[in-house]
Amino acid sequence: MRKFVITIQYNGKNYCGWQKNNNGKSIQEQVEKALTSLFSTQTEAIGASRTDSGVSAKEYPVCFVADTKLPLERIPFKLNRFLPKDIQAYAIKEVSLDFDLRKNVKRKTYVYSIYVSSHVLPLINPHSYKVDKLDVDTVKLALSYLVGKHDLTAFVTPGGDYTTPIKTIYNARIDKDGDEYKIRICGDGFGYNTIRIIVGTLIQIGQNGNVEEFIKILNSKNRQNAGITAPPKGLVLESVEIEY
Repeated sequence: MRKFVITIQYNGKNYCGWQKNNNGKSIQEQVEKALTSLFSTQTEAIGASRTDSGVSAKEYPVCFVADTKLPLERIPFKLNRFLPKDIQAYAIKEVSLDFDLRKNVKRKTYVYSIYVSSHVLPLINPHSYKVDKLDVDTVKLALSYLVGKHDLTAFVTPGGDYTTPIKTIYNARIDKDGDEYKIRICGDGFGYNTIRIIVGTLIQIGQNGNVEEFIKILNSKNRQNAGITAPPKGLVLESVEIEY
């Protein structure tokens, strides 16, 4: 038996997230079907983390065990024949049989795309959230207060699978990218809807220009004080840093 970590990229628009559930078609379900077809035996796929329904991933590690003699570099090509076109593998690494993927996740980086316009822009609207106005300097300042170790309870939807609200944010910024703004947040972990709630709150702060309100919301540890949960279409899990 051999254990692998394969990196996939997926467009989450048509899926209910990574994790298998009763709400619809999941990424995990599709990957396990493909692995089972490739290796002709039921094969479990362990993902690096959950992702919300509709959320995409640029770099998502998946761990699995298989009894195969296939050359390492050929496995992604073989697997992609069984995967749908909106889920594709592009890198792979062989690890020891005692390797635990989730315990070795060190950092996750999410990117949320927004654009400022009075009108819907059809070329970017499918993957970016439209806002009518935004004070970018206020958002930048608010994001600077997010960096560090915090209790993020105010930015978590109650009832989700959440081990601890204490998280470390290593980097948080907003950058202009053509017609869009990219809000990039890197941390050691996030709770249910955390990034989308932070973005919804940042948009609220960026419209009223009151950065002190963001600090109060963070310190309140109360979800009711934060902004909306921004829609999933703007969110991409950009990368997951694994310690091998």
